[in-house]
Amino acid sequence: MQQPRPRVPSPNMNFVIAALLGVPGLLNIYSGITRSSVGDILSGAAALVYAALLVRDALHIKKTGLPAIPQARMLLIGFGCLTVYLIGMFMKHSG
Repeated sequence: MQQPRPRVPSPNMNFVIAALLGVPGLLNIYSGITRSSVGDILSGAAALVYAALLVRDALHIKKTGLPAIPQARMLLIGFGCLTVYLIGMFMKHSG
């Protein structure tokens, strides 16, 4: 009996999500540098880190057919980046 192919994330969707996170991340970092806002820089850096991780994972999926990082660890890293992003947004809008 043939085993079913393991479920893996779509590399194309990873690229789309990375672009949707990366462009605003770059804009936040740029505005944070020009306005001297630590909150903008933090939120932009968090978005860029996760976007880079998604691109790395997508490239690995295209090359090997398997994700570079297990989904459970990717989820934890995503929540960590989301936490840093929300702290940056709080700092941005509080002062």
